[in-house]
Amino acid sequence: MRGHHFALLAAAFISVTGPAWAGDIDPAKPALCATTETFECTPGQSCIADTPEGINLPRFIRIDFAANKAYSERGSGEQRTAEITTQKVDAGRIVLQGVQDGNGWTVMIDQATGNMSLAVGANQVGFVIFGACTQM
Repeated sequence: MRGHHFALLAAAFISVTGPAWAGDIDPAKPALCATTETFECTPGQSCIADTPEGINLPRFIRIDFAANKAYSERGSGEQRTAEITTQKVDAGRIVLQGVQDGNGWTVMIDQATGNMSLAVGANQVGFVIFGACTQM
């Protein structure tokens, strides 16, 4: 079931609103991130490049750093919230981590550029997602 485990987690991240892209991400203010490229990887096989929609990942991620939460809304209107359990700023990067539905995830946002990387580890499948964030 390609993307099944990830769809549950990824849905927790996304909200569909947002301004133009910019850098200078300040964790004192909420941010909006858009996913642009995704890769699904399983043991013994090459990773598969896809679009966010191809693995049932909504396009936007809204992060409230102060509340330690990430929000999502799927096209169907289903809304979810993911708890951010670890948050750290180091060397100009914001690193967020959490666990949801038995899957672990890490988000890295470069404060100067807004570039984002998201990695998700699920049961014998991993996902790497790239995108960009801006301040809300």
